[in-house]
Amino acid sequence: MRKYVLTGILICLSAGPFFAEDKPVVKSKGRKEALHRWRDAKFGLFLHWGAYSVYGGRYKGKDKWSAEWIQENARIPWEEYSKTAAGWNPSEFDAEEWVKAASSAGMKYLVITSKHHDGFAMYPSRVSKYNLMDWSKYKGPDPLAELAKTCKKHGLLFGIYYSPLEFRTSPRGFDRKDHRAVENGFDYRTLGPKPYATTEEVIALARKQIIELCEYKPDILWFDGLWPDMGKWDNEKDSVHAEKAIRSRLPNILINNRLNQKHPDFHCHEVQFPKKRPEGDWELCACLGMFFGYNKHNDRKKFLGNPDKYIEILVKCTAFGGNYLLNIGPDSKGKFPAKAVEYLGKIGQWVKPNGECIYGASGSPLEKKPEWGYLTCRPGKVYLIVRQWADMITVPTPGKGPGKAYLLVDPDKKALKLSEDGGNWTVSLPAVKPTEPFGVVVVEVQSVKGP
Repeated sequence: MRKYVLTGILICLSAGPFFAEDKPVVKSKGRKEALHRWRDAKFGLFLHWGAYSVYGGRYKGKDKWSAEWIQENARIPWEEYSKTAAGWNPSEFDAEEWVKAASSAGMKYLVITSKHHDGFAMYPSRVSKYNLMDWSKYKGPDPLAELAKTCKKHGLLFGIYYSPLEFRTSPRGFDRKDHRAVENGFDYRTLGPKPYATTEEVIALARKQIIELCEYKPDILWFDGLWPDMGKWDNEKDSVHAEKAIRSRLPNILINNRLNQKHPDFHCHEVQFPKKRPEGDWELCACLGMFFGYNKHNDRKKFLGNPDKYIEILVKCTAFGGNYLLNIGPDSKGKFPAKAVEYLGKIGQWVKPNGECIYGASGSPLEKKPEWGYLTCRPGKVYLIVRQWADMITVPTPGKGPGKAYLLVDPDKKALKLSEDGGNWTVSLPAVKPTEPFGVVVVEVQSVKGP
């Protein structure tokens, strides 16, 4: 073994290729079943939590338009940033509390950051002491192990986020301001410890940590941080080797497209909703508010909007055939911000009684979105998810042989008037919308048209 000590961080490098003994990727029948479970889950909780949470978007007495990127944005030297991490003690972390909050919103899976671009691991890594358990003042349980166990207890899928590359591997920064700083002598390697590691050494560390994360047996590995500005990740070598290492250990795991492998299980869209319906399995990840990591100003109304906003994004994702991964940044103590807890509960007030039109539902069979709302469907049923409530609504025929129509939340399934004429359905609605912001009408059908 060759050993490199980077200011207290131990990195162990084996003599040969990391994945030389790993088995080739084999397609698993169980992997299709795993994808089906993820696809049916529809709604997940994303958690960005790390040493950056201590700053809360503020550095040297000044508010920064930043959160999980604050080390890079404020160019905080590793020596200073690592001291912040060393003094961190998120003693109020409670996996049960977190998972129950997710469940209150009707979420069916959870993804937690294990290491973001700052390089600080949130689990007891054996190949780097720069982690929550060994570096900080925290004396509690391993957050990843606790969340994996608690998610299983409550029936949620468990996912782990990981960034193989780090800020210190960037040769020139990420925007024009960074480029000018580099031109004026700024060295991105100062965001890591001395002696400065090469990109190859950072990748070697990542390969070992990816194997460690497999030991938690997650349902999802969610990768990030492999764009060219971050470093020299080789899609033909590093991505292939990483996928082989993962699938030889966890053949049924789901991996997003940000590992840059050729055949990802699903594709990610970040913050911006896709302009047209994506092909294949996909997910939108976006923030509750403005920031992924914790920023104390995130609870401003102008950032948060209202809970209806997030319900509509969930409905829209489902109608477009995708999943919705809604992000929260826990604070430095290990608590969800109060507003986040409030919003999750309010989102759940609509999701839980109307879940049938979301969980396991397929996207809209229509090419165009109706003016009054959205459509989803499943075999034998079409769901009219109505925002603009009126005496009656009309929709181009989405299925063959319309039968009974009724409100989803009506336990008696009292029939609503439904007529079909000229290639359209017309449904008469009751005077009062049953739930806000959407009321849902179920129409039983013989079959559903394709999208």
